[in-house]
Amino acid sequence: MNLLIVESPTKARTIQKFLGKEFIVKATLGHIKDLPERELGVDLKTLKAKYVYRKGKKKLIQQLKRLAGKSEIIYLGTDPDREGEAIAYFLKEDLKKVNKNIKRATFYEITPQAIYESIKNAGDINMNLVYAQFARRILDRLIGYLISPVLWKEFKNYHLSAGRVQSPALRLIVEREREIQNFKVKKYYYVKVLLEKDGKRFYAYYDYRYENPSDAKVIAKKLEKGFFSVLKFTEKGDKLNPPKPFITSDLQAEANAKLGFSTDKTQKLAQELYEKGYITYPRTDSYRMNEKKAKEFMKFIQDTFGEEYVGRLRKFRQKPTAQGAHECIRPTKVVPQIREGGDPSSLYDLIFRRTVASLMREMRLLRQKVEIEAISPELRRPLKLVAKGLKIEFDGWSKVYPADIKEEPLPELEEGELLKLVRVELEERKTQPPPRYTEGTLVKTLEKLGIGRPSTYATIVKTLKERGYIRIKNKALVPTDIAFQVVDFLMEKFPLLMDYKFTAIMEEKLDLVEEGKLNWKTVVYEFAERVLGRELIKV
Repeated sequence: MNLLIVESPTKARTIQKFLGKEFIVKATLGHIKDLPERELGVDLKTLKAKYVYRKGKKKLIQQLKRLAGKSEIIYLGTDPDREGEAIAYFLKEDLKKVNKNIKRATFYEITPQAIYESIKNAGDINMNLVYAQFARRILDRLIGYLISPVLWKEFKNYHLSAGRVQSPALRLIVEREREIQNFKVKKYYYVKVLLEKDGKRFYAYYDYRYENPSDAKVIAKKLEKGFFSVLKFTEKGDKLNPPKPFITSDLQAEANAKLGFSTDKTQKLAQELYEKGYITYPRTDSYRMNEKKAKEFMKFIQDTFGEEYVGRLRKFRQKPTAQGAHECIRPTKVVPQIREGGDPSSLYDLIFRRTVASLMREMRLLRQKVEIEAISPELRRPLKLVAKGLKIEFDGWSKVYPADIKEEPLPELEEGELLKLVRVELEERKTQPPPRYTEGTLVKTLEKLGIGRPSTYATIVKTLKERGYIRIKNKALVPTDIAFQVVDFLMEKFPLLMDYKFTAIMEEKLDLVEEGKLNWKTVVYEFAERVLGRELIKV
């Protein structure tokens, strides 16, 4: 008998079906050890951490030890990231006391083939990943235990907290709100005419911005008696490339925009789909797709839509920090629908369509432009108006993943022909303040700034809500009064914690620890000395 240990019961049940009676598959239900809840748990001189069993996990470990003692080989199949590697490390430390034959099995999708291959190729625990998790956990603990109490004392509010990613994210939200509050709205006006050709109507604009509506009305009045003819009509071919397959931040942003899901909800649903074997690992920043799987999806495209819709497997330039071994988020099989129903099915459908679209042909468009001459007895000289349209020649990938195209095609026009005037209008426009962040746009901004990683995005907004820093209004993130006060206080007292570039640099250094290029204690010491103002004694 062999023992395979994973994190979740759902994952354990799914894998047990594949492996049969030769294996016993058990779940840890997340981390088994962590820093203590009611004390710092870190020696500030040596960075030696005091890891204790989480509630109920000591009993679980005793059960796993009994099974391990009866097993030939123990496979640790926890998630393929820093957190999963740390869980595997603590499991090994406990279980090697009864059985030293322990191997690390890594997989990115829960399918029979992936599980068998991970067992066949099982190796050792990646200690660089473990050290990166140690650094991340201890950094977060230092902030939580050494900065949060400063907030409690200052604001007499024990619900407040500071965080390595949480606090810069809150700064983004507060700064955006201040931009909106300080924005001065200005109105301006354009003259437009509604024209008709063979029953098809379209608008043409006089390309002049009027600050005063009365000035615009003068021109509009004169155009009411005008004659309109086509001066020049041009069409220019264009292409819209298919979207990239999903990575974590893209999935969270799209699910927020298209399905109204919070980032936390999206990640929980994606984890559920992964554990049931429907999709690949949902915490990834890699666009890479397995070539064999891509061919299966392209065969589906050919059979469903025809050869002309089949695209190619593209290679994308990866960020230096991208997890090379990971894939994009895609279905494990070419199955358009699953039986889960409700929100899980909605999210799966979004992932399936995005995966298929990424392997289809580009959209082919015709961008149309017509210059129209307006002549009127009221005008001293002819005026030139412009209308633009867009015609889809080939829908390509938008067949399965609708493109956001708002322009309509223009009617067939020929130079010199007269057009029927329907009416002349004024269009009032306003300068627009920058939009508030949504959960999706906040995650994308953090990713662009290099703050946080796929495993952290989902909890950021949830934490900000729980701490009373933000509220949700029409999907937008609105900071509360205390958010402004806390951001100002942290900017003054702990400026590096709030500095976007410094935070991104620290994130990059955690990645270097993961790659074995930097000692994890060096990263923590530097952070503690520069951000917390504490001179730690290195051993």
